[in-house]
Amino acid sequence: MGPLSYEFETADRTRTLWDPALRVGQLYVSLAQGAGGQLGLPTGLTPNERGGADVDLETFRKFTQGLYDAYCSTRHFIMHDLMRGLLLASIVMLENGGGAITRVPEREAGLLTEHDAYQRGMWVED
Repeated sequence: MGPLSYEFETADRTRTLWDPALRVGQLYVSLAQGAGGQLGLPTGLTPNERGGADVDLETFRKFTQGLYDAYCSTRHFIMHDLMRGLLLASIVMLENGGGAITRVPEREAGLLTEHDAYQRGMWVED
């Protein structure tokens, strides 16, 4: 039997940022890579030998900030819907690593109304 989850850890492997089900983690990585390619941003996610990903927090912070800035730069509701899940998961994972992005709340178009639900769903033990 193969792995059941897809663990995201800091690059130095001292902290787990998120430990979703295998297919959820794989889908997140695919979406992040696609968005990163579209935005010209490295994700900071590196697949590891344990079947998860190591996360370079500074690169990942820049990626998450770039996603956020792209989200806030448009009022296109379909673009917002397409980006929302990836962006919220990225923000929570970054926060789980002690990081944060620079926010402009008046441009968020309700983005963080689901933040608490994502935070509860992505809870990890310190």
